[in-house]
Amino acid sequence: MAHSKKISVVVLGSEDDLMKALITIILGKDLSPLSKTKIYDNDMYEVTCPPYTADDLKNIFAANQDPDMSLLVVKEGFSPDMVWQEVENLKRITRKPTEEFIVVLPFGYKESDRYPFKCYTMEYLFSKLTHLAEDRHLMPTNTSLAGQPASSTPTSPSLEGNPSGTEVNLVLLGMTGTGKSASGNTILGEKRFTSKASSKPVTTECQQAETVINGRRVRIIDTSDIFYDERKSSSGEHVRKVKELCQSGPCVYLLVIHVSRFTDGERDILEKLGKVFGSKVREQTVILFTRGKDLEQGGMSFEDFLHRCQPDLKKIVEKCGGRCVLFENSDSGPDQVEKLMEIVDRMLK
Repeated sequence: MAHSKKISVVVLGSEDDLMKALITIILGKDLSPLSKTKIYDNDMYEVTCPPYTADDLKNIFAANQDPDMSLLVVKEGFSPDMVWQEVENLKRITRKPTEEFIVVLPFGYKESDRYPFKCYTMEYLFSKLTHLAEDRHLMPTNTSLAGQPASSTPTSPSLEGNPSGTEVNLVLLGMTGTGKSASGNTILGEKRFTSKASSKPVTTECQQAETVINGRRVRIIDTSDIFYDERKSSSGEHVRKVKELCQSGPCVYLLVIHVSRFTDGERDILEKLGKVFGSKVREQTVILFTRGKDLEQGGMSFEDFLHRCQPDLKKIVEKCGGRCVLFENSDSGPDQVEKLMEIVDRMLK
């Protein structure tokens, strides 16, 4: 592989879903079911995912096809000692230094001196890949995370011009008590943001967490209530942080509204958001209604609710192109997240 102009990458590990997600992000395109005999490639990269046996590893790391980068994928909650043993085993089989095997840390993990092995965060890995591509004068044909030159000017956080990207930023916006943090946890499939009932903001700083959904890298950005009267002095800093985080890819705003409590402060919320994030914010917004069980208990369907809701709320939905989804954050079922991502996928095309 070393004789190829393309950057050769070997992805190793025992977690097929995680390996497939990583390869998908590197190449900027979705994969069919993962094959351990196929070479996946685009104009910049050749990626292999060999069977995890001694003979196959010896062949892939032979002198005439030594890869440019060897990545070992591990899952959340991994044991550093067990991963180190795995790296040592790779060294023994391939006769390559342990430093040649890079452990790819799960989203949200940071490098640490306590890890005995060489490791990269996702962000640093893609920075290294783009630098390799620049050194070889490889020009990207798509705007995926791995394909965008590190030295280029960051793109505007709009949906235009990135129809096939494999990443998206989902920004949770809304008034205090609507369930922004709980909705973020539902999308992530685990509790990463602090969430509890309160009349005052529980989230006081802009926070982020990442996951992969259907091969797409999804960053959830949880915000404080930027319109909360007692926090207006610091709202500008929170907005600046959101805009900064959204520079890395397309952005979809999730305007979170409590299905049983539409307040006076929310009547002109799109106008408020337009002043903060620009006049096109409504084109990038999905209304995320929370407390779906309230409708169920009242014997009302979501469609009936949208038809009968207050005129000002109906106008908000109409201004956002009718893009809305209903969440019940006490329900861990995947259907509601799938419906949201279907809307997001259509917006990104």
